[in-house]
Amino acid sequence: MSGFRLAGLLRVRRTQEKLAAGEHARAGAGARSAARLREEARATLGAHQLEGGGAAGWAASVAARSAMRGALVAAQGEAELAASAAGDAERAWAAARGRTRALEQLEQRRAVEEARRALKVDQRRIDDLRRAPRSGDDDEPLGGQQEADDR
Repeated sequence: MSGFRLAGLLRVRRTQEKLAAGEHARAGAGARSAARLREEARATLGAHQLEGGGAAGWAASVAARSAMRGALVAAQGEAELAASAAGDAERAWAAARGRTRALEQLEQRRAVEEARRALKVDQRRIDDLRRAPRSGDDDEPLGGQQEADDR
């Protein structure tokens, strides 16, 4: 039995798949983190109350609310970018998995075919041994005497 000719390529594809899976995990974690920050910014903005206390207090409160709104918009943008990166990483991982799976199927088919060939060779050897004349009994196939004794 010779080795699978594409074994080296299969190792490379498995490594690529592992790298893509790692990138997918990192991108997913980044997307979850960005979504959490967006929700925190949204909650902070929602909880903010405009305060009175004169014109200066009102202006400070409006400025703070405006800054919070800007932070929310930035967090939403980051969350969208992170979600997009996670989607790209998932597609890259799926493509890498598909390439690996195709080679694995080829390897499996080859192993099955090789086993089938080995079984045929073994069966031919067994058949040849059964047909080979025994010493002292040139006409009787191997196992023929035993069959006669069993009757």
